[in-house]
Amino acid sequence: MNIFLWLVLSGILPLAFAQNGQKYPVDSQSGRVIGAREISPEELKRSIGKDKVLVIDVREPDLFAKETIKGAINIPIDQLESKLKSIPKDTTLYFT
Repeated sequence: MNIFLWLVLSGILPLAFAQNGQKYPVDSQSGRVIGAREISPEELKRSIGKDKVLVIDVREPDLFAKETIKGAINIPIDQLESKLKSIPKDTTLYFT
């Protein structure tokens, strides 16, 4: 597995974004939002195409252009909070 995909699926990216001025609760041990979990490459592959899934690559556009998961969209982390509001609530989100 390439290093990018490993970083994506190992949950290196903490997800603690503000909504309505309050942060989501974060697990002190993992650094992830409570309820977020890491998945295997195989689980991601099974989800894509079966469920309503969106893979969001939060890196800067130049890094996204070099390598990403097929079908992912790029929303840099500093723009994520405002852009999440436009994504349908019934979509399963995977962050890289």
